[in-house]
Amino acid sequence: MNLNKTVCYCMNVTNGMIKDAVENGAATLEEVQEITGAGTVCGTCLENVRRLVEEFLAERNQ
Repeated sequence: MNLNKTVCYCMNVTNGMIKDAVENGAATLEEVQEITGAGTVCGTCLENVRRLVEEFLAERNQ
């Protein structure tokens, strides 16, 4: 996965920023949104952000 790829263009949030948020303790979509702002403007990226949060949580909990 390209961690430099932008997932939320409104807030300029990358895959790596979402991964960092999860690795630093965020455990829900809402917590990741608070930290990064991803998915809080137009919402177009919300499903991608949700999927990434779930994926990174699974990695963290292995």
